[in-house]
Amino acid sequence: MDKKRRLSRLGGKLVGVSVLGLALAFVIFYLVDSVAAPWLFYSERFASFWQSRNKAAVQAYQDYVTENGLTIRQAMDSRAESMADLTADFYTFVVGTVDFSPLSSASVDEEVGYSFTWADCGGQSSHLDLTFVTEVHQIQCADGILYLTTAPAALQYSGLCRIAGLLLALLTFCAVTVPSIIRLVRRIGALSRETGVLMAGDLDHVVHLEGRDELSGLGEDIERLRRSVLARLEGEREAVGANSRLITSLSHDIRTPLTKLTGYLDILTYKKYQNQAEHDEFLRLASEKASQLKALTDQLFASAQVDAPASGLEQSPEEVDGGALLGQLLMEQCGDLRREGFDIQPPVFDRAFTLYLRTEDAVRIFDNLFSNLRKYADPGSPVEIWWEDAAERVMLHLRNRARPAPDRGDSHGLGVPTMRELLERSGGTLEAGLEGEIYRSTLTFRKYRSGGE
Repeated sequence: MDKKRRLSRLGGKLVGVSVLGLALAFVIFYLVDSVAAPWLFYSERFASFWQSRNKAAVQAYQDYVTENGLTIRQAMDSRAESMADLTADFYTFVVGTVDFSPLSSASVDEEVGYSFTWADCGGQSSHLDLTFVTEVHQIQCADGILYLTTAPAALQYSGLCRIAGLLLALLTFCAVTVPSIIRLVRRIGALSRETGVLMAGDLDHVVHLEGRDELSGLGEDIERLRRSVLARLEGEREAVGANSRLITSLSHDIRTPLTKLTGYLDILTYKKYQNQAEHDEFLRLASEKASQLKALTDQLFASAQVDAPASGLEQSPEEVDGGALLGQLLMEQCGDLRREGFDIQPPVFDRAFTLYLRTEDAVRIFDNLFSNLRKYADPGSPVEIWWEDAAERVMLHLRNRARPAPDRGDSHGLGVPTMRELLERSGGTLEAGLEGEIYRSTLTFRKYRSGGE
């Protein structure tokens, strides 16, 4: 409903301004033609002006009749063009009838009759508005007296007033409508400049247009489109960044199982095992690392696809047996470190608990954790590991002495950020830091609550 109303606002404004202009133009025309013109003709202010013009016209007509020796009939029948010059700007008519005797004591020829003669119209007979008749004058002709009265050239003056009224009405209409049209054109130009800035590539430019009509609505639509494009570009940048970080993290995590797989295969190849049981165990570990490598490379390939959303590459966290999973991972990782000369013992999980995470994430977390221990921990000092069971959390603590001046040439600084990201997306946390020579790490896993996450 509001949209329909908005669509008619601009047209309503233009129609309203046009109607207002027409109304004012009509009022101006009425004031000039019906108020100012009669006031000009009949006002006492201009009475002396018309009286002087009246006397001049009568005297000019008397002089003309006298000079030419015209009789009453000749004066009345005369169609001379010069009479128009004599009574310029005035109409004249003559009266010669016995019924008109009260106007004068002079006798009137009965054959003269009653007629009107318009001196400035070539002598054509017509009717005249008698309200202009001021008084009757006597014109001495060769054979008697002609009764004459004069009146302003009403048609001429009223025509001039009407033309002036029309011109003023037109100016009034233009004065009302033209500014509105100019403002409309300026607003269209402003909107064009705003969109020109956006087309030039400056998407940070805010589009703003004053008003509450279709143009301002169009400006708001362009502004919403600008924000939508920015949000989409920002989303694409975030997706590309997340994809890049995921690829980098997966590439980094592939190195750990690959190194272990290579070590297990070397043990099997060079028969460094003690018995058949160790042979089978190393073969199982090599198979697990190969499977882990396959899973990581599958994720790496999927994340490399341009149109693959990062959030859809991996499954959601699920409930797992926390004691069994953490116990198995720590047993394998600690066994590898002991074979490399570290003094480390995995903790015993003597209480059952359920965690909420992905198994693949847990494997990657411990691969990164023990890879850092292998690089930076001092093999001459024991590595301590213990766990703590809380109401909704399980915390795994590690403490080791840092190797003096460790070689960080092959470090990419991705281990701790990767572990923190993997823990956080399943509701866990990671706290790690160096206190003097002791490096402490605390991994917090979120427990699974029955009936929901």
